[in-house]
Amino acid sequence: MLRVNGATRLYAVIGHPVAHSRSPAMFHAAFAAAGLNAVYVALDVHPDRLSRALDGLHAAGASGLNVTIPHKEAAARACAELTPEARRAGGVNTLRWEAEGWSGHATDGAGFRAWVEERGLPIRGARVLLAGAGGAARAVAPEIAGLGASALCVVSRSGGHAQRIVADLRLRGTADIALQARPLDEAPSSRGVGPFDLLVRALGVETVDTGEAAWWSALVPGAPVLDLNYAERARETRARAGREGRRFEDGLGMLLHQGLLSFEFWTGTPAPAEWMRAALSFE
Repeated sequence: MLRVNGATRLYAVIGHPVAHSRSPAMFHAAFAAAGLNAVYVALDVHPDRLSRALDGLHAAGASGLNVTIPHKEAAARACAELTPEARRAGGVNTLRWEAEGWSGHATDGAGFRAWVEERGLPIRGARVLLAGAGGAARAVAPEIAGLGASALCVVSRSGGHAQRIVADLRLRGTADIALQARPLDEAPSSRGVGPFDLLVRALGVETVDTGEAAWWSALVPGAPVLDLNYAERARETRARAGREGRRFEDGLGMLLHQGLLSFEFWTGTPAPAEWMRAALSFE
């Protein structure tokens, strides 16, 4: 049984919204397995209050934070230092307390790679549609290229953000993959884009609107859908994929692998993977 006292370390996830987060259950299981005197809470922080929240939590001595939508890029700008992974991603999802300020890390990319490899998801040789261009999309796009996709089309509400991801990939020398960027409200049929073998959905919204639905229609029959949202936030996309006869994976597996890496970044010790997996109710 957890006993909170003056020596208890504080960890938290900050986002907006964040009430759906499974991270508290996962990390409380990890702390119990590792014998750490620590608690983990979910804090809903409006973007207008992010700077104050980060300053206050650092001043209060919080040991570590996870950062989720919509704060990843803004939180990176507030860090005293960034790991190479965070600099490449242009955002952070894990912060560690250091005396001079927050040390920012990004586990999205490595967590995504571990997830798709564990689940045997088909990326090598695939034509991949990546919907979204925020911090998570920027982190997973290089992994999609690195896993051997033959083509990647990035679509976003702002076509400019999608263009930035594609430009970053070109600078990295990904010559073996065909790259495109398009606005989400531009129908794929209008440019002859597609078809696609796989959809990676990195959009924060839960609802598939008309613009996004047009891009789903550019998927080949049976093409899998990977939604980085999970649980209730992926309910609509799961149902839609089921109606279309598509394999569907929500982001719970990615959350696990991100969590393993966050735990190691915070503590310097291997994470108790099976305890964390069980806390997320994996079968």
